[in-house]
Amino acid sequence: MALVRQHSLTGLVRDEIERRIAAGLLAPGDKLNEADWAARLQVSRGPVREAFRALEQAGLVRNEKHRGVFVRSVSGAEAEELGVLRAVLEEAACRMLAAQIDAAQVAVLRERLDAMRDALAAADRDGCAGAREAFRDALMAAAGNGKLHEAWRRCVSELRLAGVGQLELGAMDVSYGVCRAILNALASRDADEAAALMRGQGI
Repeated sequence: MALVRQHSLTGLVRDEIERRIAAGLLAPGDKLNEADWAARLQVSRGPVREAFRALEQAGLVRNEKHRGVFVRSVSGAEAEELGVLRAVLEEAACRMLAAQIDAAQVAVLRERLDAMRDALAAADRDGCAGAREAFRDALMAAAGNGKLHEAWRRCVSELRLAGVGQLELGAMDVSYGVCRAILNALASRDADEAAALMRGQGI
């Protein structure tokens, strides 16, 4: 039970730090102090230490000997490479999913898009961004390749450090249209169309 509790606390700490990085509350170069985070989240230092290791493996922080743990900086060159990788992974996922998508998967993706539509109508930028992210994540998961999904998630997390993927409401509206077109192509099992839409504009 103690091991399960430790694992769940580690996940909670990791999720909170990752959320703050994604929201821009922790910037590249910011130092993460183990004792501070333990006190802030009212946990022992063990789960915080494990969360730091997990975040380092995910490419979100770096551990410098004798200096501490810092939020990673992503250079322009790295961001370009990550953008290419993300596009390749998303196109591959579209092709995989188009070959075997079922009604339940279409319904889940449509639900995510409906949430994005509603957030757009309410001019809720954060809600729209969250729904868009949920749609993309659900699409990648539905492709059925766990390693591909894992690689995509890491790629997206690292791109956030470079400020990539943060859209204003006007651009979100365009992105919503692309997402709808991609879903229609997937539902029709048109792999070429889905992949072309993903490749041409990204979401």
